[in-house]
Amino acid sequence: LLFRLFQSPAGSASSLTRARRAEGDAAMARHAAFGSDVPYAEPGWYRGEPTPYYEAKHAAFRAKVRSWVDEHLMPHVDEWEEAGHCPIEKLRQSAHAAGVLSPWAPAALGGTPPEGGWDEFMFVIWADELSRCGAGGVSILFFITYMSLPHILYFGSDLLKETIARPVIAGKVGMAITLTEPQGGSDLANLKTTAVKSEDGKHYIVTGVKKFITGGQCVGYFSTLVRTGGPGHKGLSLLVIPADAPGVNVTKLKAAGWWAGNTTLVKFEGVRVPMENLIGREGMGFPIMAAVMNGERLIACAGALRASRLCIASAIAFARERSTFGQRLIDSQVIRHKIAHMARRVEAGQAMLDNIAFSLKSGVGPAEIGGPMALLKVECTQAYEFSAREASQVLGGASFLRQGKGQLVERLAREVRVNVVGGGSEEVMLDLAMRMSKL
Repeated sequence: LLFRLFQSPAGSASSLTRARRAEGDAAMARHAAFGSDVPYAEPGWYRGEPTPYYEAKHAAFRAKVRSWVDEHLMPHVDEWEEAGHCPIEKLRQSAHAAGVLSPWAPAALGGTPPEGGWDEFMFVIWADELSRCGAGGVSILFFITYMSLPHILYFGSDLLKETIARPVIAGKVGMAITLTEPQGGSDLANLKTTAVKSEDGKHYIVTGVKKFITGGQCVGYFSTLVRTGGPGHKGLSLLVIPADAPGVNVTKLKAAGWWAGNTTLVKFEGVRVPMENLIGREGMGFPIMAAVMNGERLIACAGALRASRLCIASAIAFARERSTFGQRLIDSQVIRHKIAHMARRVEAGQAMLDNIAFSLKSGVGPAEIGGPMALLKVECTQAYEFSAREASQVLGGASFLRQGKGQLVERLAREVRVNVVGGGSEEVMLDLAMRMSKL
């Protein structure tokens, strides 16, 4: 009976399977292979796998971002990283002209939404493709604008949108997020930087220190979390502080990685900030910051997965070329298993990332997505940490050198820690996810 069922031309299981496959194909898209042909060097839909998420408009935007990165970043990142700086002022304006600096910003304020409109999958592509330059210290200088400006776009006054958001969106000036303090790390609810109203009621007087501030030497504004009220998160507010205001002092810190991104210490010593630079209302700082934080973590996740894929691609390329003990490294089972374990972790992270992007696109709010997003960050950064180690093992001594075939892997390995800790450390993320799940 089973034999006849599978052999029957009409009304058969095979016909049913074909019908269901046709229905699935109608709901999915296949795109021509794009980018590297090295296994797992690109996400599945780049490789021609069917996708229910990414449409023709996404493929077009992907091509636009990659073209700009290939021309303006890839040839120079090694030089910029070694020099400890990059021409970000020129790069911002070039990126804006190409439509890749602020495609997430509203067109009414000078943003350049891609054809078909901006959505969370455009966001994943944007973060992924900029991260592909292989130097986190360069790509982060584009991301910090998104991490700091949406506070104004969503909650700021029309004055702040016109006088600050518009030039930042156009790439005429940069902006950085200024949250973390030396003594507190991820414990933002207990930060110490204060903003006290002046006697005439026209200014806040800001005093305090912020640490690990990326891009501090190449921005015009700091979106700064300060204490305007009592203890805890309800006493926090967000202020936009001009970087050139008297009393603002920025010092570059010697970091293990992100050399071009100038990680800095920012001191506010009695800085007078106009009352109009308050974002939203006093006491709203923490929820405003939290509303945008998931976007920062989405960037971190996409960037970590791209770094992992760069590690995989570098390991495969090296293992194909290098011969030891009478055979290519790639033909050794232990090397192939290393690559397999890297690939399975990265592909699992990619599936989680796309699923969460779909949830966000479908309207899931910050409170509901916060826990899964925290778990995603841990998943992606652990995949990156594992891939950096295993790629270093495959490359051997070459991965210890800041030159030659191992230069990229050496740099990515140094950047692991800032990806794991930045935007919420692994321990904080795991605890957040469990608290939000109400165990």
